[in-house]
Amino acid sequence: MTCPICEAHKNPEEILYENEFWILRKANQNLEGYLYLEAKRHVEFWHQLTLEQFESYGKALHKGTEIVEGYHPEKMYMTAIAERVPHLHVHLIPRYAGQTPGIEHIAKATGPGFPKPM
Repeated sequence: MTCPICEAHKNPEEILYENEFWILRKANQNLEGYLYLEAKRHVEFWHQLTLEQFESYGKALHKGTEIVEGYHPEKMYMTAIAERVPHLHVHLIPRYAGQTPGIEHIAKATGPGFPKPM
């Protein structure tokens, strides 16, 4: 099976930031500031990470929150689902004024995405 996340990592144009163990990529869900924080190494579960990888995760997450905050959302959600794509990754999902809050927003962002503006 080919992993779409591992494949995306081969395209440097998609990478906004990386450190030794993590990559930040822009999500293609038509929501400005929506990012994926992905393990560089193909792992499926948190318990497969080393202590060094966990420590590095904090630095990558900090950078991701800086990037998202640059878009000035009202709120930022974080979720790790990994059902459709079995590669450890976290969604950093901004929510802006006028958007429905909570689970509905997360479901729309991680599912079909937001409609493109006319």
